[in-house]
Amino acid sequence: KQIIDSVARTGADAVKFQTYRTEKRVSKDSPIFDILKKCELPFEAFKELQLYSKRLNIDFFSTPFDIESVDYLESINVDLYKIASFEITDIPLIKYVASKQKPVIISTGIATIEDIELAIKTCKAQGNNDITILKCTSAYPAEPEDANLLTIPDIVNRFKVKSGLSDHTLGTEAPVVAVALGATVIEKHFILDKSIGGADAHF
Repeated sequence: KQIIDSVARTGADAVKFQTYRTEKRVSKDSPIFDILKKCELPFEAFKELQLYSKRLNIDFFSTPFDIESVDYLESINVDLYKIASFEITDIPLIKYVASKQKPVIISTGIATIEDIELAIKTCKAQGNNDITILKCTSAYPAEPEDANLLTIPDIVNRFKVKSGLSDHTLGTEAPVVAVALGATVIEKHFILDKSIGGADAHF
């Protein structure tokens, strides 16, 4: 809730979380199982966080990683969905999300052009044309010279969809340039205080 308070004070339009069951994402033998488990929020937390966000007049949505998570987010009537970079090839998930006829934002951190084309085609096949593709450099943090922001107008021209930036750089320069290049969505990862720790605090 303190994070949501901070987001609201910045003037941001929305706050986004991640919704998943760790056991459905990776095996218990995976080296990242414990990290994901520490970051996992219980499903029942999302309704409370959604209501808290609405009281502060900001939108609330989430990134689902499995069908069960989509169903839960539908049950609380989120306004839109985000597909994470690492899920851009999970076509059954994208198809299911797109079928809900809500805006879909898709990150492309590890995607090929063919991956992006298939994700867009999958959404459109469900009659969902409200698609935003985010340029994303999958490094934590990403160096500004690796941001490759000219991809943003290229996405618009190549795929005929809205484009934006999932920003992993430090500071605000990359988002400002991204908007100048036509980005309609900026996703910014942040933390209130790294000293409080947490599974992902260091990046």
